[in-house]
Amino acid sequence: MTKPKAHNLIDEVIHQRTRLAIMATLAGVERLEFNEIKAELGLTDGNLSTHATALERAGYVRIRKTFKGRKPHTTLAVTARGRKSLQRYIDMLEGILSKAR
Repeated sequence: MTKPKAHNLIDEVIHQRTRLAIMATLAGVERLEFNEIKAELGLTDGNLSTHATALERAGYVRIRKTFKGRKPHTTLAVTARGRKSLQRYIDMLEGILSKAR
């Protein structure tokens, strides 16, 4: 049985540029506010919302919506599944890069 090629193992959910940036931003923290991520990555509300929803559907992030007074307050956090998937993705990339050296 042949081993699958690395490009066949790419997690297409994480591989998308904006979603990878969101995952990397969240990786080192417990959670971040929607507006903090938006400002850090230079995204629009709609763009961040769309990509965060895709990550949530995959089970990689948890989106929590509450209110502070009358204002909506949204936070994002990486799930255990998301952390494992991100680590697998990083390991896969490191494997590809080590072959290029």
